[in-house]
Amino acid sequence: MKKNTLSALILTALILMGCSNKQTNSDNGTGDSASIVKKVGESFVIKLESNRTTGYSWRLAELKSGIVEKVSDVYKPNETAGNIVGSGGIEEWTFKAVAKGTVTITLEYARPWEKDIPPVKTASCTVTVK
Repeated sequence: MKKNTLSALILTALILMGCSNKQTNSDNGTGDSASIVKKVGESFVIKLESNRTTGYSWRLAELKSGIVEKVSDVYKPNETAGNIVGSGGIEEWTFKAVAKGTVTITLEYARPWEKDIPPVKTASCTVTVK
């Protein structure tokens, strides 16, 4: 896929998860960022396009905890593809707001065994807990 198409898919996924406000490309041009506001005790889900048949998956790159905690991450294959080999899906990352403050969650799309290779995509969400 072309870079613009990938960015559009990530941006769409961020919008679907409930992130709102200003959305901009990251400094390296390979990802997107968004913002979300929650109250202490509320949970939220970050949904990102993924295709695990390629070996790529999303990993948590940055989360300075104390404000939000990761609850789970689940991969869901596209239902319309009928579990066809090579079809993609969605990774759903669930977090819970546990204390007031602001934190950035950064996720990277990479192959876990490729340690010295930068991720092909990144996505960030700034979370403000009130």
